[in-house]
Amino acid sequence: MDYNDVKNSLLSCDDIDGLDETSRALLLWHATEEKLKEGTVIYAEDTALDDTFGVLLRGNLAVEKAGKLLGEISGNQVFGEMAYFTRLHSRTATVKAGSDGAAILRVKLSPQELSSPRFQQLKNVLGLEAWDRFVSSSQQIS
Repeated sequence: MDYNDVKNSLLSCDDIDGLDETSRALLLWHATEEKLKEGTVIYAEDTALDDTFGVLLRGNLAVEKAGKLLGEISGNQVFGEMAYFTRLHSRTATVKAGSDGAAILRVKLSPQELSSPRFQQLKNVLGLEAWDRFVSSSQQIS
């Protein structure tokens, strides 16, 4: 994807809809695009935070816990942000490419950077997103 396609995908991501233009631009500066083959593991359950989260640009992703498929991520969605907000800063599920040609934007920010004033708005948005996912997955398990 070219720069404008990536930028437009980021703009159409509802998960970060509350971010201003400056914050979105900062995301692009801290991100790299990755094209994936089906089955490629992006994040493995119970591994330590590698200071990244992702935005799905194209295709779909599979989410698994203990080897069991929990669901799918499709459309322009943020994923992997929950590890920033867990006590142990570890991955709570395995996320892998669910389709050949899936593309993600991998954003690299340390917890310290995410807590800095320039990323405060992003931290708030990601924290709310992580909380919503936690509540949603808790209700599905019950």
